[in-house]
Amino acid sequence: MDSRNNVHTQRWHYYRGPVEDVADWSRSSLFFGGSAHKDLVDEVAGYLGVPLSGVSLSRFADTEVGVKVLDTVRGLDAFVLQPICRSFPAASVNDALIELTLFSSALKRASAKSVTAVVPYYGYARGDRRMGDRVPIAAADIAHILTGCGITRLITLDLHAGQIEGFFPSSVALEPLSSMTVAASYFAEQGLHHAVVVSPDAGGVARAKEFRDTMESMGRVIHGSSEELSGQQRLAIIVKQRSGASQIERMDLVGSVVDQDVILVDDIMDTAGTLCKAAEQCKLAGARRVFAFCTHGLFSGPAPRRLAEACAAGHLEYLVVTNSVPQMPAAQWDAACGDLPPPRLKVLSIAPLLAEVMKRIVYKQKLDLTNMRENMMKAVSKL
Repeated sequence: MDSRNNVHTQRWHYYRGPVEDVADWSRSSLFFGGSAHKDLVDEVAGYLGVPLSGVSLSRFADTEVGVKVLDTVRGLDAFVLQPICRSFPAASVNDALIELTLFSSALKRASAKSVTAVVPYYGYARGDRRMGDRVPIAAADIAHILTGCGITRLITLDLHAGQIEGFFPSSVALEPLSSMTVAASYFAEQGLHHAVVVSPDAGGVARAKEFRDTMESMGRVIHGSSEELSGQQRLAIIVKQRSGASQIERMDLVGSVVDQDVILVDDIMDTAGTLCKAAEQCKLAGARRVFAFCTHGLFSGPAPRRLAEACAAGHLEYLVVTNSVPQMPAAQWDAACGDLPPPRLKVLSIAPLLAEVMKRIVYKQKLDLTNMRENMMKAVSKL
């Protein structure tokens, strides 16, 4: 039995329902799904209320990727949903990338009017700058690959660094979505005690501030006041000192968390080393309870075991991630935790958000992406 829970916010906030006229949608647009995250593809199609278009995805004997579009796309706007991530049982990040590029190329060569790549997780995003001599800027190189294969728009979620937008030419429209509004709304519904939002590194302060502001606004709507978030300190930062790649020598907490509920907020959780150390640091500093939210839960290598240890030690209550990437099978997850109970994990769906954005693009409606929190707040009172 899978101990991980799939969850939604109690209010949709941004999602406004499926396509009203499917025939009208189909006259101008098609929605395709790659193989990297089939569950998310099906869920987004469900919220859109439109059928998936036909494609044949295959592997040759030597593991080369094969893509064949089965529907006519001439003069139509094509959407392809494919995170650049590993999938299970054995497909790698590179498999997902190659499939996306060949998919885009096939659509352009078939005379699609436009190709929108819906990439919830932008792989290689952590290579956003040179980390030393004689190394690539991987995030920029991925942008060049996607652009060269014909994409005309990119929809992505919580880019690791804002400068990645600048790696794409002006001919490619970027729609950088934020999951902070969705996740903050979820935590606002949980009734936490004097919540403090903590960024586990200095680079995530803006993200944590957005999370805090949205949670505070939603708290007023749900509870009728800001009492649930009262207090002089609602934002704190953990400053890391590294001794090498993926090696943390020291952590210092800037801000007070004494007798308060802490929410650690980050965009990517890979091996969970930073998150687990940050949770422990917050408990040592007097936090009442520690929760965590990470947009992209990769859970590589020792991550499941580390999270299980953090929960067993009382450092972490539970962790929330989005379904931007697929999760490993339940049996593999449990085995990775060894003799410890699996960590308490909740998977928050971003399918309604992706569906709404795609629908608004097709119907040329305003996205309000640069001011999502304020626009969500205006909409909540009407629900």
